[in-house]
Amino acid sequence: MHPLGHDQAAEYRRQAQEIRLIAQRISINEAREQLLESTEHLERLAEAEERKDNPKGSKPELNAQER
Repeated sequence: MHPLGHDQAAEYRRQAQEIRLIAQRISINEAREQLLESTEHLERLAEAEERKDNPKGSKPELNAQER
């Protein structure tokens, strides 16, 4: 018998139950809104970084994936 493996399995099940409870409480629209807010925040951070690198206001050239 492997007690450590059993403990790890119990921990996985505990984490799964915790996530399941969160998923039951959150709506799809709420999750979508939170994700979109995160993307907007990241875009603002990216723009701030670009301004640091290009203080004259010129934007860096877009790579092929960004076009």
